[in-house]
Amino acid sequence: MAGLPSNCPPSIIMQQRILSFVVLWAVLGLSLLIFGVHAGVFFIALLAFFTQLELYLLFEKMGLKPIKSIGLIAGAVITLGAYYLGGIDSGNDLFILSFVVLALIIIRLDLQAGRLRSFMPTLFGLLYVPYLIHFLIKTVKLAEMNVFPSAQGTSTGIFLAVWIVAVAKCADVGGLLVGMRLGKTPLSVISPKKTYEGAAGGIVFSMLIGIILTAIFHKYAPESFTWWRSALIAIPIGIASIASDLVESAFKRQADVKDSGRLIPGIGGIFDLTDSLILTAPLGYLLFKYMVF
Repeated sequence: MAGLPSNCPPSIIMQQRILSFVVLWAVLGLSLLIFGVHAGVFFIALLAFFTQLELYLLFEKMGLKPIKSIGLIAGAVITLGAYYLGGIDSGNDLFILSFVVLALIIIRLDLQAGRLRSFMPTLFGLLYVPYLIHFLIKTVKLAEMNVFPSAQGTSTGIFLAVWIVAVAKCADVGGLLVGMRLGKTPLSVISPKKTYEGAAGGIVFSMLIGIILTAIFHKYAPESFTWWRSALIAIPIGIASIASDLVESAFKRQADVKDSGRLIPGIGGIFDLTDSLILTAPLGYLLFKYMVF
């Protein structure tokens, strides 16, 4: 998540951050109510697109030369195709195809320039953002394949994808709140304001929100997704959220920037919003696949 600007009191930033989260959740919730699963798919695709773009811009600040246009087009194909083109593995298939095609194109362009300067950043951006985030969409497909009737499966899939997002973001917000009050032991030199106390608090927050969401929306949850299983799954999700946040912090540190952008008050850029989702999306999918369905 984005760091706090040095020229603004932390309390003001926290208020802005909470307001931004409320607005974003309200927009997402209203969109899902009106347009259903399609709103969720396009919302994830947009987040992945702008996250990938901001990652490419960070790479450029590091002196790398990603080919943004073809990387972003391929990323959009992966995220949208994951739901609309075939079965549950369509996202994987599209990623493999896109990776190979992009690799051949980039190698040709780079060899003409005399060195491989675009290969790694372009393909890594494709892997790290749209491919990993597409597992939120794949979670919806997983539920549609295992819950009957199909309409109920779609509702269950939406609930599980939202559950992953909420649990991951609560690890971040809870870690910040607890860390501001109780944090003493630094967690990593990559992000000096993060502490072990804050991380532990964030994981507890993740468990609580996981249990609460499962209790409130139990009619959409799979029968085997009990409160204790919800709490258990929330623990690795919370840990992965913190790790994912640290990865983005490392990118920003290497690029010598504080935030990935300035679009969202109190948060920063889109990458600052989605950072904790990138590693939690595939992990959440696997946990649901082997522990719930």
